[in-house]
Amino acid sequence: MTSGGTTVDVTNFTDADLARLALSTRLRDLAEEFRVAVAAPDPDVPQRLWALLSGELPLLRDAIVHHVRAGGGSWEDVARLEGVDAEQARGRWEAVQAQRVADPAGAAAALDDWYMRHAQLEPLAQFRDPFSRLLSHHAPIPHECLICVKYKGGTLPAYGGTTAPPGGYLVADGMFRVGHGPTAYWPAGTLLIESYRHFLDFAEMDDAETAAIGPLIRRFVGPLKEATGAPRVHVFSCMEGAEHFHTWLVPRVGDVPSGRGFIASPGYCTVPEAEATIARLRAALAATDREVVR
Repeated sequence: MTSGGTTVDVTNFTDADLARLALSTRLRDLAEEFRVAVAAPDPDVPQRLWALLSGELPLLRDAIVHHVRAGGGSWEDVARLEGVDAEQARGRWEAVQAQRVADPAGAAAALDDWYMRHAQLEPLAQFRDPFSRLLSHHAPIPHECLICVKYKGGTLPAYGGTTAPPGGYLVADGMFRVGHGPTAYWPAGTLLIESYRHFLDFAEMDDAETAAIGPLIRRFVGPLKEATGAPRVHVFSCMEGAEHFHTWLVPRVGDVPSGRGFIASPGYCTVPEAEATIARLRAALAATDREVVR
């Protein structure tokens, strides 16, 4: 089965695989509940969380025990988790039925997609199969550029952005795309320029791309200052997150450190803030373009 870029042999799930799937699925569901609860205004959240934990903690402990045992762990290993002796652990859990997911292959693919969507900058964000690669008969998939994956419709970490940036694309001419960067990582007005063609850096540009990139950046810097009020627009490229040409235009706005200190912690914005800034930028670009025509 192939789903979300992950290949899983559906006929060869071991008991250890099934136990890992059951535990990981339960952990994901709990993580989602907790994530939403952090910012929920509902006054009933404490009661809901208490009820959730009351029901889930015993099931979670059962899932952990089955994960340990299916992976070759002894009752002594389980006993150390509980602080009891091996016979007590055996008496508590030996008769408990192992938890299973209904669709192991689908669950594995869903866990990969969930992890990727929520991945930050940890090393596992570089894997397209962060969960299913742990399964016994998973067929490894080759590494693929995250930007190329994005435009093929695959799942990627949140820092990679989306194919529908806030406010839409400002340029999408078959050579370069220009749109707002991921709002969770960049301040309002940050622009991400990506090449359509897959290549690494300036050394691999063809003549047309070389001729286009300078005027493209120049076109945006002035209007971006106007739209954001930024005294500086930082322009940089490193190709570390994805080995595909992309350049960032980051307005330095507000009372923040300048230079390298700013790039290390540039801030973030909301989607509505990004959309409003892109609207102002479009107006500033239109005015600039009219001046050029004159």
